[in-house]
Amino acid sequence: MALRINTNIEAIRALRNLRSAERSQAVSLERLSTGLRINRASDDPSGLVISEQLRAQIQALKQASENTQNATNLVGTADGALQQIHNLLNQIRGSVLVALNGASPDQVAAEQAAVNEAISAIDRVAQTTRFGNRELLNGNSGYTVTATNANISNLELSKFIFAPGSTSRTVSVAYTTLAERATLTGIGAAGAAGATLRITGALGSREVTVAALATAAQVGAAINTVAQETGVFADGLGAAFTDDFGSNQFMNIEVLSGAVAGLGATTTDTGVDGVASINGATFTGRGLHFSILLNDAQFEFDFLAATTTAGGPYTFSVARSGISFQVNETANPDDRISLGIRDISATRLGYATRLDELANAATGSSVNEGGFLSSLVTGAGNDLTANPVNALRILDAAQASVSRLRGFLGGIQKFNLEPNLANLEVTIENITAAESAIRDLDFAEESAQLARAQILYQSGIAVLGSANLAAQNVLALIQ
Repeated sequence: MALRINTNIEAIRALRNLRSAERSQAVSLERLSTGLRINRASDDPSGLVISEQLRAQIQALKQASENTQNATNLVGTADGALQQIHNLLNQIRGSVLVALNGASPDQVAAEQAAVNEAISAIDRVAQTTRFGNRELLNGNSGYTVTATNANISNLELSKFIFAPGSTSRTVSVAYTTLAERATLTGIGAAGAAGATLRITGALGSREVTVAALATAAQVGAAINTVAQETGVFADGLGAAFTDDFGSNQFMNIEVLSGAVAGLGATTTDTGVDGVASINGATFTGRGLHFSILLNDAQFEFDFLAATTTAGGPYTFSVARSGISFQVNETANPDDRISLGIRDISATRLGYATRLDELANAATGSSVNEGGFLSSLVTGAGNDLTANPVNALRILDAAQASVSRLRGFLGGIQKFNLEPNLANLEVTIENITAAESAIRDLDFAEESAQLARAQILYQSGIAVLGSANLAAQNVLALIQ
């Protein structure tokens, strides 16, 4: 065995191992003090990259979860206010039915006062319902229609998805099959003995008496005396028709006695629903009314009764507007929920007045139906004294509109927001577990590593001391 004093290889080797044990001890102490396995990139470069990606995803998912919860609260706020409006509409309906039931003038006046207050309350709810600084029910949270073809009315937009970067979107609607009323033509004069007719329509059935040798105009006038109860009108020129369009509209005229030219013992007809085409898809309406459900849009509209020929396309344009919620981590359109809440104030609830194109001065009659809820206040044209029947139609339309809006919002919450929130919570849990497995420290394992490093460190010091003493053995050779 060679003995050297200039270079102590054993001491150098012992020092190297001591430094290694010291570094291991320092790493273990740092990890145990932070609770992290990865404290710097050098600890695990690839693990750090994956961990940071997962951390970013977790943060985005947590924000999406918060956004979804806020969206749920917003929808719930709107629905709660709409519930109150529903209650007020039901109260108004009760007052209208009292007026239709032959109430005294004083009672009608009292009910009218209640209607006025209820409509005022509806407007107040519409104008004051907010979520934070966002006004929900006065139209400011709805979609902005910038242009509409004259053949389209009562457009209600619930969902509209815009292409990335676009500021507007235009929809084309082809009117392929016209909606029709139930219609009878060729009604002429009464016979010498006059006639008794039973008129049956969607609203009910009534009997009328026609004088002997009554003209076609007079027969029409007789039909119109019960039009508000039957839903069947006449133009005085030989035609009778229902006041609305669609397959649920019908008329049945029975000649109970006598004769009227053009009428058999029983003469009937049924209306026809309109058909429209949008983006190549065919939709059958309910009369003039269409409810459209596409992957990227949900809206409703009416074709004008005055539209007498099928055609189109008829277009409307919508500016980028409404409410959008970012409910997931990416900018993908599927990770956003868009909706619009229409204006439900009294000047917008109901439907546009329709002056029937078959009205004729010969009988002095016209089908002037429709209007908005605001027209039910005293002196506005459809109050309980002037036109309670039309007031009931307006209420039907208003309640249907509020119901559709509540149903849409409820669907958004039940089938979009709530499942999305549950999915986000599960995803956050699983990704957090994955990130923890990469970055967090196993204390049991690291404690064992620390104990090993401490033992090696202490033994390294002892061994280094022994190695340094080994060179002194050379002195024995020269003494």
